[in-house]
Amino acid sequence: MQKIGLQVARSLIPPVYYRLSAVTEGSLSYRYYGVRHPGAIFSIHFSDVLTAFNLLAGAVNSLQGLGNPCSDEGVERLRSLTQDFLFQLSNYFECGYEIFLCFCDQLEKPHPGQPLHEWFQVKGYKDEVGSYFSQTKTDLEKYRNFFNALKHSSNCTRIFQFLNPQKPAKALGFYLEGVDEKGVIGPVSSFHPPYQGEYTAWSYNLHLRNFYFLIYKIAAEMETVIQRLCLRGGTSLSPPNTPLVPTAIETIAATAFANSVSRFETAFITFYPQEAEENVKTVSIDPSEGLMAFSEYVAGNKAISPGQGWEAIWASKGDGFSRSWNLLYFTRAG
Repeated sequence: MQKIGLQVARSLIPPVYYRLSAVTEGSLSYRYYGVRHPGAIFSIHFSDVLTAFNLLAGAVNSLQGLGNPCSDEGVERLRSLTQDFLFQLSNYFECGYEIFLCFCDQLEKPHPGQPLHEWFQVKGYKDEVGSYFSQTKTDLEKYRNFFNALKHSSNCTRIFQFLNPQKPAKALGFYLEGVDEKGVIGPVSSFHPPYQGEYTAWSYNLHLRNFYFLIYKIAAEMETVIQRLCLRGGTSLSPPNTPLVPTAIETIAATAFANSVSRFETAFITFYPQEAEENVKTVSIDPSEGLMAFSEYVAGNKAISPGQGWEAIWASKGDGFSRSWNLLYFTRAG
């Protein structure tokens, strides 16, 4: 179980926000390096990534509430919201490096186009900043790579549906579509390894949980790095005794918890076949301790298996040229 502290009871804003709010106007090096106040950087990107999460989770919940197949418009909206969330998640992680820059000495400024993580290594901040990547890599890397594969290739995001007419019920998912070594179109195996000889996809029911966890995990790792940088610089940055809760951000955070997370154990409980072996995250709040606790359990029999009445619906927009496809969750003949 991983526990992430919350600054004040009933607030769902990560404590790093309140720590950054203690930075006074003109202090530190944020003006020297030409960036916003570090608290502003965090609040902008935290708000953006939570908003994108709310839109995606809300769309999944609405579409899964209908037992019939998604319309073309529904599929396209879900695809667009998925890509936007991955974009915002990547920006949210990267903004951490910009925040760290504010706590550094006034050294030679990063060159235009120079990755900030490289600048920190060159300037001797590896020990303080290195954990930010290493401590988030396990959970974040596949999503960063997924997004980068969209940016730098002809790969695209596709939506996948499992339907159960008997209930009725629907379990939505997505996958990265690309071309294999034989020129066949289908899920990219480095992201979606075959399971029992069949091609696979990711269910939103599992990965939305990971997304929510990452939003708070990244914030917690930011705070750890900032504390190290303060210690190195001989400064102290304590949150105000009576912090002012920004109502706009709090509303977005509360919406994410109430309208999405609370549904994880009621509506988002059907996973894809290969996910039976994966750990599923769940979250709870303990106001008395001011902690958000993320725990895990194995999906097990909550994953789809043969004989349960589920039907796989595979569809892909033809590009007018490709003729060979790897179908998902269908054993190939021969």
